[in-house]
Formats: sequence, C-alpha cells, structure tokens
Amino acid sequence: MGLWDRDVCEIFIAPDPGVIERYFEFEAAPTGEWLDVALHWTPEKRESDWGFHSHMTALGSITEDRVTIAMRIPWNQWIHEPQTGERWRVNLFRCVGKDPDRGYLAWQPTRTAKPNFHVPQAFGWLSFK
Repeated sequence: MGLWDRDVCEIFIAPDPGVIERYFEFEAAPTGEWLDVALHWTPEKRESDWGFHSHMTALGSITEDRVTIAMRIPWNQWIHEPQTGERWRVNLFRCVGKDPDRGYLAWQPTRTAKPNFHVPQAFGWLSFK
C-alpha cells in the first residue's frame, strides 16, 4: 500500500462505458512493485476492493538516463477481451518525485484543484478496431 506516494505509473480502466463509476486501477513502480484494485466511485466516497486480483504482472528498470515500466493486464471475468467497435473509458497517469516537488502527468487531466486521478468523468476514450 502507498505505492501511489512514490514514483509510479497508473492505468485506470472502466470497460463498461455505461457504468464509469466502477473501474479498475493498476499501478507499477520502476522497482517492479505493483498493485491492482477494483473501485466504485461516488461523489460521497470511493470504495476500494483490495481483494480484487487481476493476475497482472509488472516489470521495471532504471538506468542512468531512462526509467522503464511495463504492465501486463490479462483479460478475465472483470476486464473482458474487447470486441471490434467497443469503447472503454481509460486514463493514464505518472507520478514523479516526493512532496513538495512531486510532479503529476495525465493523459486526460482531471482539472482538480488538488491532484486527484479518481475522476472517471475525465477519463478519455479507448476505441477498439
């Protein structure tokens, strides 16, 4: 736990575009550490299912001038293999460094006053062809 407080890449996936408040979070660090969690977001609270196990794997490496992080997230009963024409809500994030100089990068910025990646309405679209 607390992987998100260090250098990490995150992928958020909502495979059912009709229920974007139920999504999955996958994180991996350059050290190869990782976590996966199923989430249900409401304006009042965020429910985290820490018992969720996607069977993801991750690999990281650090060299003098490069950080590489790879994740493998298999299709399963929660994240089905996409079919042609499907569209999923997705977002990608990168956290770098420690507070107070911590950097945040997002494919689709959530535009919150305080960094908050858990804004499924801000996720972008991933289309499968």
